[in-house]
Amino acid sequence: METAWVTLQETFTDQISGKNLSIFAMSIRGVLIFVVWVVIVRVADRRVLGRYSAFDVVLSVMIGAVLGRPINGGAPLWGTLAAVAALVAVHWMLAFASHRWRGFGRLIKGDPHTLVLEGRLCRDQMRKDLLTENDLKEMLRLRARLAEPSEARLVILERNGQISAIPLARKLQVVDVAVESDVQTVRLEFAGGA
Repeated sequence: METAWVTLQETFTDQISGKNLSIFAMSIRGVLIFVVWVVIVRVADRRVLGRYSAFDVVLSVMIGAVLGRPINGGAPLWGTLAAVAALVAVHWMLAFASHRWRGFGRLIKGDPHTLVLEGRLCRDQMRKDLLTENDLKEMLRLRARLAEPSEARLVILERNGQISAIPLARKLQVVDVAVESDVQTVRLEFAGGA
């Protein structure tokens, strides 16, 4: 019984250096940190791991870096948990202010950028965003199932770094009509353009 008490003290005290922590104490700390991280994700909102913007990515990276240290005694357990709570609170306050005041939201999260408009590249914006035409084509193929920028009515580089695309309206054209043995066959093709 005394050994269990010593292990619990060792696990939850900040006075023991990492090299003096037992495997069992590190394991308990690991489970505790895991539970805390799950609670943060559930309570803080899906945004924390959703990586909606650089603002959210920064928080995720910081929390991950901070939470890993107390497991092996590299940082005080309770001080780390307090720091994580403070980070989540600041994130909530900034997210609330961003939602409430559009200008503040633009400052924190940035603006979306138009890369293609009516099938034409917005080269000046692409230059500002350091995107090559090949980068754009790759993103269009992967995210929008479009082979060429000319197939898009609108392509936006969103605030989270991903692209969204609206394809040009494609008209259906009758190419061939044939009647054989009382069966009518109609061949249709999509034509590019609006």
